[in-house]
Amino acid sequence: MDEVAPGRRLRGEGGATAPMVVLAVMALVTLAAVGVLALAYSAAARAVRAAADLVAVSGAQTHSSGGDACDEARRIAGRNDVRLAGCEVTGDLIDFVVEVRVTRGVGWRLPGMPEQVAAVAYAGNVTGLP
Repeated sequence: MDEVAPGRRLRGEGGATAPMVVLAVMALVTLAAVGVLALAYSAAARAVRAAADLVAVSGAQTHSSGGDACDEARRIAGRNDVRLAGCEVTGDLIDFVVEVRVTRGVGWRLPGMPEQVAAVAYAGNVTGLP
């Protein structure tokens, strides 16, 4: 076995640290990027749920005034950067429920994650509960 004087390296050991540091930094950057994308996806889903609630309440308010709930829902959805994928009014002018389904594109594609987020919301006026 070769003896090494203090402060000297064995042949073949020089430069092994640099690739390890590069790999560690790349792993950390990748992990951070995935975390940021996951947080952005979560924020988009939360925003779509809030928009769905607003669209449903707006449609219900319009329906109670005698207007077309789905037309109003479509208008409010457009102003909130979501697409109205479905709208249904159940009941009459007094007892009714407006159901809306809205979607929004995420804007980027992450493998294993959907390209759009969606939410369903209900609003209305129901009297005479048993």
